[in-house]
Amino acid sequence: MTKEERITFSARIADKLLSHPFYQKAKTIFIYYSTEEEADTRFIVERALSSGKSVFLPRIEGEEMFPVPYCAGDMLQKDAYGIEEPLGEPYLGGIDLAVIPLLGYDKSRARLGRGKGYYDRFLSDFKGKSIALAFSRQELPKVEVEATDIHPDRILTEKEEI
Repeated sequence: MTKEERITFSARIADKLLSHPFYQKAKTIFIYYSTEEEADTRFIVERALSSGKSVFLPRIEGEEMFPVPYCAGDMLQKDAYGIEEPLGEPYLGGIDLAVIPLLGYDKSRARLGRGKGYYDRFLSDFKGKSIALAFSRQELPKVEVEATDIHPDRILTEKEEI
C-alpha cells in the first residue's frame, strides 16, 4: 500500500468505528497504538479522549496483556516488539469496547495475530464488545484457528463491516 492509501483507508476505518453503535455507547475503550502496517488508531485515541471517553492502552507483562489508563501527553515506551505502551498501573475495572489489531482475517471473523495469544487471553474473560480494525487487503480465504482463538464481534475495514 502507498502511504496515501494507508492514510485514506485509515481515515475511512476511523470514521466507521467512530460512528459505530459499539463505540457510541462505550464509555471506556481499550485500544492499541498502531504500528505502520496497521490501520492508524492515533486519531481514534485523540477523538475518544476529546469526547470524554476513558482510554486504555495495552501493556505486556510476561505472558499477559493489561489495559493501562492513557491520557493525552502520557509517556509511552516501546516494548520488545517496538509497540508503544503506557507506563502506568494496570486497570482492573470493566471496559465497554476493545479495539484490537490483526495481521489477517477471513469472513468468519477469524483473526490472524502475531502468534503470542495476548489478545486471545485478554478476550477470553472480556465482557464488553470487540472490534478489530483491518485493511480489506488483509482478507485471507481462510484463517486456521485453534481452540484458544477468540473472534472479535466485528471487523471493520475501509470497505465493509463483518
